[in-house]
Amino acid sequence: MPIPPLNEQQQIADYLDTKCAEIDSLIAVKQQKIDELKDYKKSIIYEYVTGKKEI
Repeated sequence: MPIPPLNEQQQIADYLDTKCAEIDSLIAVKQQKIDELKDYKKSIIYEYVTGKKEI
């Protein structure tokens, strides 16, 4: 099995590290939005349960 030169291996590793960092960043943003929506959902439920808003 041929092995690419060390320089090419390093370039591949750097590329994969960059892509993984981008993906991790996107996941963090989406998770933050999910958390914000959960908090909003809780506040809406609370307002209807306490009678502050009516259907």
